[in-house]
Amino acid sequence: EAIKGIPRDKVQILTKYGMRWDLAKGDFGFKSRDNDGNPIDVYKYSGKESIIRECEASLKRLGTDYIDLYQMHWPDKTTPIEESMEAVLRLIEQGKVRQAGVSNYSVEQMQRAERVLKLAANQVPFSMINRGIEAELVPYCVQHKKAILGYSPMERGLLTGKIKPGHTFADGDHRANYRFFKGDTIEKTDAFLRKIKPLADDKGASLSQLVLRWTIDRPGITVALAGARNADQAIQNARAADIQLAAADIAFIDRQLDELELA
Repeated sequence: EAIKGIPRDKVQILTKYGMRWDLAKGDFGFKSRDNDGNPIDVYKYSGKESIIRECEASLKRLGTDYIDLYQMHWPDKTTPIEESMEAVLRLIEQGKVRQAGVSNYSVEQMQRAERVLKLAANQVPFSMINRGIEAELVPYCVQHKKAILGYSPMERGLLTGKIKPGHTFADGDHRANYRFFKGDTIEKTDAFLRKIKPLADDKGASLSQLVLRWTIDRPGITVALAGARNADQAIQNARAADIQLAAADIAFIDRQLDELELA
């Protein structure tokens, strides 16, 4: 609805496949609830026919003839990677998908996938305090010219500076059991954010915007996928691209991160 009236070639549509809650097949993912509040089991499933069925359904819902980037949501332990990629390759050959992508894939899994088709991107978690992909995945993607779409760049709200020591999560908030919200991590992260806030103020930016700008400036990071609850938040996130960070600014932030020791 939001892009009606805009020429299709001026918009890129990215969507995913491989999470089924209407079929008890594949690798069990997690329990959730549907739109009516009923409990459901969600499975990671990327069988060939399932992928093709999901694509046809997505095209119909989106009202478009093709998807620019079609990504596997999570690896499916029950389906060979080659089978999944063969399905996407068929969709590419039919003109229904332009580029193939994956999410949460290791280097080894990407290499297996590329025996079948060329991958354009890998969507993986990345933030100032969650940088594990820099060891192997980033160098591989840089060398082989693969885009990295970093999700959770704000670490589920922790890097906004709004979650302070002593914060109590509401019942049902999954963050209460997430590793970055346990122990003294909130306290240490808050102290780090207070150190870099003067830099954000100097740039006329919010902490969130500074964090996002640093993230997209990291080598190999193509996109920082930041969530937004409303239009204003989306606009504020986008304005992070307007911030200019000098080499000295980045070095300052990196020094503070080097001193930040999290469990």
